[in-house]
Amino acid sequence: MSKILLVDDDKIVLKVLSKIIWEKLKMPSDQVLSFKDLSKVVMENSYLLSICDYHLPDAEHGEAIDFLIKNKIPTIVLTASYDERIREEILEKGVIDYLVKGTPNILEHIIYVLSRALRNRNIKILVVDDSPTDRALMKKILKNMLFQVFEASNGSETLEILKNNPDIRLIVLDYYLPEEDTVELIYSIREKFKRNEVGIIVVSGIIKTSMIPILLKAGANDFLSKPFSKEEFMVRINNTIEMLDMIKELEFYAYRDPLTGLRNRRYFFEEAGKLWTLAKRQNSKLACIVIDIDNFKKINDTYGHNIGDEVLKDFAKHLKDFFRRKSDLIARTGGEEFTLLIGYEERERLLEYLENLRKKIEENCLKIQENSEEIKIKYTISMGVELDLKESLKEMIISADHKLYKSKERGKNCITF
Repeated sequence: MSKILLVDDDKIVLKVLSKIIWEKLKMPSDQVLSFKDLSKVVMENSYLLSICDYHLPDAEHGEAIDFLIKNKIPTIVLTASYDERIREEILEKGVIDYLVKGTPNILEHIIYVLSRALRNRNIKILVVDDSPTDRALMKKILKNMLFQVFEASNGSETLEILKNNPDIRLIVLDYYLPEEDTVELIYSIREKFKRNEVGIIVVSGIIKTSMIPILLKAGANDFLSKPFSKEEFMVRINNTIEMLDMIKELEFYAYRDPLTGLRNRRYFFEEAGKLWTLAKRQNSKLACIVIDIDNFKKINDTYGHNIGDEVLKDFAKHLKDFFRRKSDLIARTGGEEFTLLIGYEERERLLEYLENLRKKIEENCLKIQENSEEIKIKYTISMGVELDLKESLKEMIISADHKLYKSKERGKNCITF
């Protein structure tokens, strides 16, 4: 299991950090009080990251940090107070970041920096600069921040790398590239990637102030003047990535049900019409299925809404397992109601498949740990299935919904088609 290493001579600090890291990130941690114990622990374990106090009783000048970096353990440094000399010294060591213990909301900040660093490991950044020295400097800082780093020296290399690595999230782009029009290069990137898909930070030390808004209007997300401090560079990078993540999350939840992770009602009705139109044009078979969890109100009333939420998530997981094709449209369209549009070839095979889903849910026993007690929940589902491609999508949904009510009238836990 992945672990975090905590190094501090204050037992209370270690206890609090360990507790909050488990609560917020669900990650276990090992705790070390001295430099003497540090080498033994590192020899016997592997760690994703470490949080280390700068001063230890037997290592007063950051020796523990040097040891951790030497052993390739990415490190966040804690210091008792802000000191310009120590700050520069810490950053030169190649740490992820440093934090001052007395800062307001320091625990929240530690969790933020820690979780940000963990997420950075899966993020790709492209550094574009014709100067090998400048590229190496930026690449080193970004690698210390745990990013995956690519590099290019000109526009054509940049576009080729983006073509082969479309999941690159951020480009750090030098304004002055010999024989290149940076604005045109930004336009070329923006033809393929929106601002919220790939961020661009332009860096330069020889640019007129009047050019900065032109670059931003062309599609850059931010501008950074050279020479820059390591700390400013790190903050600008993290801020831009954080903004991209926030936009991505907002877009995700605009069309997703936050509880189950399935598509929501809005997405369903935006996409369902397209599927219906395509099926009508191609004269292909399309089924509309409306599913309802039986006696869901009783589950909520008996066990509480938190248990009801677990039931919804459990059923959503089964739906995802059963319907994996990209063309399958599955959505939570009401409290305990789910609507599906599924292309099919043989009527009997589809009905058999739906019956297998019904049986799977009927036989399923959901086990939930609640206040040191295991609660076992059994639930069933009812379905209404419209197999004919009606004259409108609305007719199909109304028909499937009507058949769902028939299933309820028949005693629930069944399929009407």
